[in-house]
Amino acid sequence: MRFAGEFAALGTGICWACGSTLFFTAGQRMGSLTLNRLRITVAAVFLGTALLVLKGSPWPVWASARQIELLSLSGLIGFVFGDSFYFRSLVILGAGRATLLMSLAPIFTALLAWPILGETLGTSACIGIALTVGGLGCVLYGRSQAGHEHPEGSVLVGVISGVLAALGQAGGYVISKIALQSGLDPLSATVVRVMAAVVAVWLLAPAQGGLWRSFAALRDRVAAATMLGGAFFGPFLGVTLSLVALEFTKAGIAASITAIYPIFAILLAARFHRERITLRIVAGAAVAVSGVVVLFLH
Repeated sequence: MRFAGEFAALGTGICWACGSTLFFTAGQRMGSLTLNRLRITVAAVFLGTALLVLKGSPWPVWASARQIELLSLSGLIGFVFGDSFYFRSLVILGAGRATLLMSLAPIFTALLAWPILGETLGTSACIGIALTVGGLGCVLYGRSQAGHEHPEGSVLVGVISGVLAALGQAGGYVISKIALQSGLDPLSATVVRVMAAVVAVWLLAPAQGGLWRSFAALRDRVAAATMLGGAFFGPFLGVTLSLVALEFTKAGIAASITAIYPIFAILLAARFHRERITLRIVAGAAVAVSGVVVLFLH
């Protein structure tokens, strides 16, 4: 099918935007830590099932000990550290602005890949970074002036959480790339990362006072349904479509198309959560996304 990769990349962006919108609803009702704990567990079931169907085993027994060590560390940094802050940012700022903050992840990835992977930054990459930061500043400036308060923190806490989330995602990605360079397929790598995160979040649950709270949250049907929907559209279907996109088109093209998902998230947030869209938000989002595209294509 012509343009199969491009359509898959577009589908990835739509799925991630839908997942973020659903997670926002779930996070408002059950809290960010509980949401991260439950959705990563559900995602592990979805991904393990997909690996079983495609490869014949729910766990990649073909992965080496070194690959598992690297991917487990990647999962702890990306899913436990990064996503814990992402969901806090999500419930404070809303789906539109929280997902837009994740546009910082490619910048942090490029900066970390320089010393770790030996990937240098060129002039176009620096332009992409400047565009992304400038666009984000435009979007977030007006929001930061509002006297908005949330049980999980102020707007400033939401912004800092979003930046830390992007840093965690970048760190997890760079470490994953080291493991993938040794020949392991992306789906197997994702299963290892997610399972390491599942073990970690449940071991941490008693210390965070959230063990029984997690099970109690499932009694809220709306919260449980939106969490399940978010886990399906985000970590499962979105990741699967991203792999299809990488298979049928160039990585830079796939990543650039997928990078527009904050725009979809902003539109969905305006439709379902009544987040106001202003000209500043639209312009800033467009500039930030263009910066991400430049980064991926440099």
